[in-house]
Amino acid sequence: MTGRRLRPAALAATVLVLLGGCGLPAKADVRLADHWSMPPAAQQVELKAGDCHQGAADQVDITIEETVDCSFTHLRETTYVGEFTGDLAKLDHAPRLMGSLEWDVTAQQQVYAECDRRTSAYLGRASWYDLRLRLEVIVPADAAWAAGRRWFRCDLSEMDVDWAVTEPRDGSLKRFAYAPACLDITSDVTTIVDCATKHNAEYVGSFLNPMVTKEPESDADYAPIQARCRSLAAPFLGVAASRVAGLTGTTVWFDYEYKFWAAGRRIVHCSLWFGTAAMTGSARGRQGRNLP
Repeated sequence: MTGRRLRPAALAATVLVLLGGCGLPAKADVRLADHWSMPPAAQQVELKAGDCHQGAADQVDITIEETVDCSFTHLRETTYVGEFTGDLAKLDHAPRLMGSLEWDVTAQQQVYAECDRRTSAYLGRASWYDLRLRLEVIVPADAAWAAGRRWFRCDLSEMDVDWAVTEPRDGSLKRFAYAPACLDITSDVTTIVDCATKHNAEYVGSFLNPMVTKEPESDADYAPIQARCRSLAAPFLGVAASRVAGLTGTTVWFDYEYKFWAAGRRIVHCSLWFGTAAMTGSARGRQGRNLP
């Protein structure tokens, strides 16, 4: 779902687009006499924020999904659980991101926006956005939806920045802070490296781009995106936004391909970009000094 391509930009900057039913217990005697008490009904699985999961599908049967304590290795962490309501709850299928119907897109856009807000609150930050994280909407399995289950779940995953695949991790993302992300970018590979080693880019922040009527392609299309990135780079460097373009180039990653933007997936990641030059150490707070 993430595309990736190199594209030249003005000022020697390169635009990098990286792009449930219940039944009797198995051993229950079905020949129940009237004077016998009924066995307790099977309990519904409780969905709650703070659970971690080892699966990676966007549609799950929670009765068999493997949920673990977040201190153990997992792929996702739940930040919020909500419900589809109104017309969205009347759909005859669970609306998935990969769904092709207009209602699928509408439903995903609405719940993703809710997940966006709730995830930041869960983490206790102004924004959860990070180059290494992806927010996903999880919906019930078809059988559970047909049985009336209308929950959706907001799950946060750690990503490999080059291949855009989910990485296993141990420990909750709550109260966890990432180290600065310095990057080694070539035409084929993007790798997070220790800032003490030579690198030609450094992540500065992310934002949610407004919806646009066509996929960004030209310099004019990218101009407002690059301007927004420079506005994130300015406080990172400790300079005025008007100085950024004269100090360094910038790169952008799209978290998802444009075809998913209407469903709310419009996060853009921004980095400083030094081209074929390299530096050691973080550029944060240097006020533009010693940049390559």
